[in-house]
Amino acid sequence: MSNQQTASELANPTDEELTREIHDPQLAKTLQSFLATGHARAAKEATQQRPEPKAPAKIYQLPLWSEPVRGMPNPVLRSALFSAVQSKDRRFINFEKIATVSGLEIRFLGKQLNQEDLEVCSEVFHLARLHPLGHTCHTAAHALLKALGRSTGRTNHRQLHASLIRLQQPLELRIVGRFRYSKPLIEKVAQDEISRRYLIEVNRELAPLFHNGWTALDVEQRRKLRGKALALWLHAFYATHTEPYPYKVETLRDLSGSRTANLKHFRAAIRRAFDELQTTGAIASWEIDDDDLVRVHKVTTITCRRKSQK
Repeated sequence: MSNQQTASELANPTDEELTREIHDPQLAKTLQSFLATGHARAAKEATQQRPEPKAPAKIYQLPLWSEPVRGMPNPVLRSALFSAVQSKDRRFINFEKIATVSGLEIRFLGKQLNQEDLEVCSEVFHLARLHPLGHTCHTAAHALLKALGRSTGRTNHRQLHASLIRLQQPLELRIVGRFRYSKPLIEKVAQDEISRRYLIEVNRELAPLFHNGWTALDVEQRRKLRGKALALWLHAFYATHTEPYPYKVETLRDLSGSRTANLKHFRAAIRRAFDELQTTGAIASWEIDDDDLVRVHKVTTITCRRKSQK
C-alpha cells in the first residue's frame, strides 16, 4: 500500500481494491456481483427519496391596459348585470337569469347591481391588474374614492363600502360552449376601521373571462355621464362593439335592465341618452329607423378594445 494514500481512501476502498487480493476467480466474481447489486439498490433508493422538482406556479394576471381607461370583460357589459337603474330602484334578484346578448347566460343572487357598481368594480380591476390575481391588493378608502373622482365625505365612504359588499354576491356566468365562471366579481374585502385601508382580493379565475374578450372604457367620457344610468349603460354596451349590430329598442330595454314598462316612454328616454352619449364624443351618430331598430355609428375614441367584437 502506498504511503501517499489518505485516511479517506483507507476507510473507503474501491471495489477493485476489495477484490484485488482474492485469488479465487469464482469468489471474486461473486463479490463483484454482490457489490454491483448494492450500488444499484443504493442508487434506486437515492432516486426514490429525492423530491420531484416542483413546477413553477402559474401566474394569473389581468391585461395591462393604460391609465386613462378601465378594463372590463365583455360579457358583463353586454347584459343587464350592471343595470341602468338608479340606486333607489334596486331590487333583489333570486338567482334568476339576467338579460344578455345571444351566446351568454348569467344568473345572479343578491341586491341588483347598477352603473355605480360598475364604476367601483372597474376601479378595483384597474388596481388589481398590477398584481397577480389571487393576491391581496391594498388601498385606502380615501385613495379609492379619489381615483373614482368622488368626494371623500362620510356618505361616499358608506356608498363605496356598500358597493364592495354587493360585488361579492354570487354570480354564475356562462359563455355557451366555451367557459363558465361561478364566483363573485370580487372574492374578498376586508377593512381596517381605524386606518380605513382595504384589503381586496380578485379571484384568479377571472383571467380566462378577460381572455375571452375585454373592453377598455373611457373614464373621462363616463364621468361626463355620471348619474345618467341609461347613457352610462349604452356607453359600456356599445364600447364592446366594433361595428354595432342594429338592435330593436325593446331589446335594448331588456338588455339594460330598465324598469320602464311602457316602450313609448323608454323610446323617449333612449333618445335623450343617445344625445348625451353623442355629446361626449363616444359615438358619431345614431338613429331609430322605421322598424324600431337602433343604428349607431362608432368613433374610435370610445374604447381601446383588444379583441374584435361585432
